[in-house]
Amino acid sequence: MKGLHSAFPNKQVNITSQSKDENLNVLLVNDDQDPGSYYLYNRKTGSVHFLVSRMAWLKPTDMSPMKPIQFTSRDGLTIHAYITTPKDSDGGKLPLIVNPHGGPFGIRDVWGYNPEHQFFASRGYATVQVNFRGSGGYGRKFEQAGYGGKWGAEMQNDLTDAVEHLVKEGITDADNVCIYGASYGGYATMAGLTFTPDLYTCGINYVGVTDVGLLFTSMPKHWESARELMKIQIGDPDDKALMARMSPLAHVDKIKVPLMIVQGARDPRVVKQHATDLRDELESLGVKLSDDEWIMKKNEGHGFRKEENKIELYTKMEKILAKHLN
Repeated sequence: MKGLHSAFPNKQVNITSQSKDENLNVLLVNDDQDPGSYYLYNRKTGSVHFLVSRMAWLKPTDMSPMKPIQFTSRDGLTIHAYITTPKDSDGGKLPLIVNPHGGPFGIRDVWGYNPEHQFFASRGYATVQVNFRGSGGYGRKFEQAGYGGKWGAEMQNDLTDAVEHLVKEGITDADNVCIYGASYGGYATMAGLTFTPDLYTCGINYVGVTDVGLLFTSMPKHWESARELMKIQIGDPDDKALMARMSPLAHVDKIKVPLMIVQGARDPRVVKQHATDLRDELESLGVKLSDDEWIMKKNEGHGFRKEENKIELYTKMEKILAKHLN
């Protein structure tokens, strides 16, 4: 690996597959602006041969850089994050998208090529990915700092602190920030709009949890073995006060800004009731979502897979962002 890294300086080099005797290895070589290429590495001879590019039609020089940053949370934790900024910008006063990852426990964002963030950068937006407490890759203590009722509280504070840090650094303005995420990231989007309603100018909730108690009562069968662990990580679903405190659905009246909701009707993890209950609650408050703000696809699950649905999603997302970020 040391020799391979020397052969591909400033690149990530990963072995994606190998022969049974481990002599022939397929490598993926990439970085934050290059989606990567595959190579065949012969361990005995030390030779490396190019195989194919992942997205040969893209020029890395046209792509935008992703940089690691860190800051200190309000309670003293060191929080790591990555920010992608438009390649031709000076990195200051940019409209910002906060993009929390899913999971959330043990999952983390990493440095590398992110096609979604390149799309955002091509439209002039910076995107920040925050490895908030509970994320993996920073040790057991950091992951467990997100356990036990920290959804919508300390874990959400890390996102808020990230925005405040970027405002202080002059990277964005306080009134030019949207939040977008999927799964737990969708929950964090809704928590951001309900618990910190003055922080964001819009939100995009993609297959996100809105009712934490419903997450327990509707979980797929293959999650049942992890129920007790989930109670430790998230909180006891029998604690109704805690469920209400953490659930954005119970605080919809706090939302002040436009919201886009995206859901797959066949989602087994975050069932469609999370989205329909949220929509119904908004309508009861006199807020009716437009066709651009509501996408429910009957043939999709936990994240869209069909090309035509992805095209519709990003076309409408682009319109929402253009309308509320500048």
